[in-house]
Amino acid sequence: MVKYLFVLTSSPKDFFCEQTIVAIASLRVHNPHAFVTLLTDDKTAATLTGNRAALKDAVDELKVLDLPETLSPMLRSRYLKTVMRNVIDGDFLYMDSDIAIVGDLSIPAEWTEDIYAVLDFHTKLHKAINRKKILNNAKMLGFSPILNDEIFNGGVMYAKDSPKAREFFKTWHELWQYCVTKNFPYDMASLAEANFKFGYMTQKAGGEWNCQMAYAKKFIPNGKVFHFFGSRIIDTCGRKVPESMNIFLPKILRRDFYTNLKNIPVIVNADKSITINAYYDDVIAHAKEAFLYQTKHAGTFGADIIRSYAFAKSLGFVYKKLPFVLPLLSLIGKIL
Repeated sequence: MVKYLFVLTSSPKDFFCEQTIVAIASLRVHNPHAFVTLLTDDKTAATLTGNRAALKDAVDELKVLDLPETLSPMLRSRYLKTVMRNVIDGDFLYMDSDIAIVGDLSIPAEWTEDIYAVLDFHTKLHKAINRKKILNNAKMLGFSPILNDEIFNGGVMYAKDSPKAREFFKTWHELWQYCVTKNFPYDMASLAEANFKFGYMTQKAGGEWNCQMAYAKKFIPNGKVFHFFGSRIIDTCGRKVPESMNIFLPKILRRDFYTNLKNIPVIVNADKSITINAYYDDVIAHAKEAFLYQTKHAGTFGADIIRSYAFAKSLGFVYKKLPFVLPLLSLIGKIL
């Protein structure tokens, strides 16, 4: 049995818990018999009360690790992610929470190796927009110059419960701890170095398994996991969003979609399916259609622009500082 694994570090001040509930709800829509595991830390577990307690009901397995009191939320999150293979039994497909599952996640029979992931930005390193940054970080840390020209995105990872996979994660965790001593708490460089040390053992999964939305145009139609990244979630500053803005800002990318969920009861049914209300249930069930709508009305090139980080950052700035521009955008949305 494959487990579908989520990792959570959260407090009532953020909306990571609500993001995880939405991600699991979308998983249940398309994979109703999925066995869901949540790995969290002791501080987070203590906050899963009230409406947040629904998350515990939504999963089939809850694993809580006691972590050092001094670790920041960011460090707790990376700690859990880099040890997950060695504290969770069974094969698993790990997924970040800033996603929507939009298809069948049955593991392909041809996945016979130990670890699978999707290339970062869906491209070889020499074509990646952050190539210089990645190589400079590796050099600064004394790591490999990434000789195989591949960097994997850690947002979706399949890991067998094998001695080799467990050893890989043990090394990843040790390398990440080393990075922390260098004031570099992120997990991508240590993941790349672990891959180097294990002879580049990570295998390439098809891009549909981790559609990194700004770069995934050819994978979106057959996508299984839409990874839109937390940086693309936009604060609309309490402003009313007309339907014509859906082309620029799908509902699942609005910050209040998650923050409002803090005050809405989440019902976990006997079959583990999740019911919130008609609005939420519809958005979650039709996340793929929302992004296909962008392509249909803005074209492939236009959709690429709309899904870019630069556009998301600009739209967030407009909502915060230049709201008088919004009627124009709304009008453009109507025309498209």
